[in-house]
This record gives sequence, C-alpha cells and structure tokens, in this order.
Amino acid sequence: MELRHLRSFLAVAEELHFGRAAKRLFIVQSALSRQISALERELDVTLLERDRHRVDLTPAGRALLEDVRQLLGHADEATRRARAAGRGTAGTLRLGFIAPALYAALPPLLRTFRARNPEVRLILEEMHNQQAVDGVRNRRIQVALVRLPVRQSPDLRLQPVQSEEVLLAVPEDHLLAGRPEVALPELADTDLILIARGLEPELHDYYTSACAEAGFSARIAHEVDRTHVAMGLVASGLGAAFVPASARRVAQPGVALVPLTGIELRLRIAAAWNDATDPVLARFLDLCPGGANAALAGYPDA
Repeated sequence: MELRHLRSFLAVAEELHFGRAAKRLFIVQSALSRQISALERELDVTLLERDRHRVDLTPAGRALLEDVRQLLGHADEATRRARAAGRGTAGTLRLGFIAPALYAALPPLLRTFRARNPEVRLILEEMHNQQAVDGVRNRRIQVALVRLPVRQSPDLRLQPVQSEEVLLAVPEDHLLAGRPEVALPELADTDLILIARGLEPELHDYYTSACAEAGFSARIAHEVDRTHVAMGLVASGLGAAFVPASARRVAQPGVALVPLTGIELRLRIAAAWNDATDPVLARFLDLCPGGANAALAGYPDA
C-alpha cells in the first residue's frame, strides 16, 4: 500500500466529502477518486459507500480507519526522527570525560547542548585521560574532554576548551598553607602526590620537568589515578599536589590551595574526536570555542 493512498483515504474518511478532502490534500477531486479506487482494488474490498449526495464508510472502511491513523502517525514520527537525526537534533552522543572537566569545563557545555537538543540521548562516561583518548581513537566514544598534553596522532583532533592555572594543594596545617604564593623551588623538600605516570605520562612528565627546570628533582611520595584522590591524600597530610584552579569549586576540607609563582604551570582541557561527520557530534563541537573548524593536530605550549 502506498502512503499517499492511505493519506487520501484518511482525508475522505474524516471529511466524508470528496471535494473537501481534495482541497485538504491540495489535489484535484478526480485524482483523489482514482487513489481511493486503487486502494480498494489493492485490498479487494469496498471502503466507502458513495453516491451523488453522501459518502460513508463501509464496515471494512471503519475497520481500516484506526489502523491507518496509527500507521500514518508512525510514518510521520519516523520521518520527523530521521530528519532530526540528519540535522543533529536527535540521535545519540557518546561522551567521555575526565573528572576535573566536571569542575568547570563540562557543565556549561552539557547545559547548553541539552537545552538546544533535548531529543539527543546523552551517554556519559567518566574515564582516565588515556582511556578517553583511546576511546576516541577506537570510536567507542564520539568525543571526550581530555587533559592536554596528549600523544599526538593523525587520528586525533583536538579543540582547546579551557585553560587554567595550576595551584598547589597542601594540608591546611602545612607551613606553606598561609602563604599568598609559593615559588616552585620551595617544593624541593616537599613530598608530592602526582597522577601515576602509567595513566597519564604526559601530565606526569609535565610536572616533573617543571620541577627539574626549577632546579630540583620531584620527590614523589604517592601516585594516584584521579585529582580528587590526590586531594584526599593531601587532606590526610601525606603530601602536596598540583591541581587545577577550578578545584576551588569542590573545596576539600583540610586542604589549602596556594598560587604558584615563577614558572607558570597551566592545565588545558580539550575536546578530542576522530570524525565530525556525525551531525550530533558537530552540534556539540559547535559549542566549543572556535568549533570543529578550530581543531588542532596537537596543542602548542603543552
């Protein structure tokens, strides 16, 4: 059965008048009559009783009417969903993120994206940085908010989303806790808590290289897998940690955050993806500073 024949039948069944139904469908009455006749021949049943004065549904027509309404409703909804998916306003977005992205970078992006695309299903997964990068590379996720620097490769596109200074997290009873700022060389004799090199080698090396540039070798007391774990160990008095300034928003009791001076340390979060041809992903990337067109093969000054 052709959908146009069913739409013609529905119009006549609801109007019970060929002239009004033809106007509703923007076709001539003779064409409408031919479509109804074609449908009746295909079904081998009479759907409408009609003469010069009246049009009425036969029992077969009444039985078909409700099914036609449902079928056309499903067809219209399928068409709407397909068009929405083509525009990127419906579908699924699989997004990975590192926990520190929740401090500042991710919430406004998600809030705006959800407001503009309420029909898109969001599948969110918190990951380690390397897990997120690998997830993008193997296309298990469409996009991730990751911490720079990361190992560059041709199959990874990056768009910086946020850059912020690095603060020093120390126990609140530490000698450095009440200082307005701390120079990096002053940490030469301080136990440090870093993200494990096996999980984030680039970030680990970024901090240890900064310490070396400041004239000392980092005294690593503990390695952890997440920033909030490092903050917990700092609160326990087990050492100091480098954390993003946005960590102020999730203050940890027993921890003081102190600005660093001298060598500038910054943490950068970027959107990472492989292929932006998916219209849903493209709509998300449009919310990032500069959009997908500003993507970099790597990131300078990382």
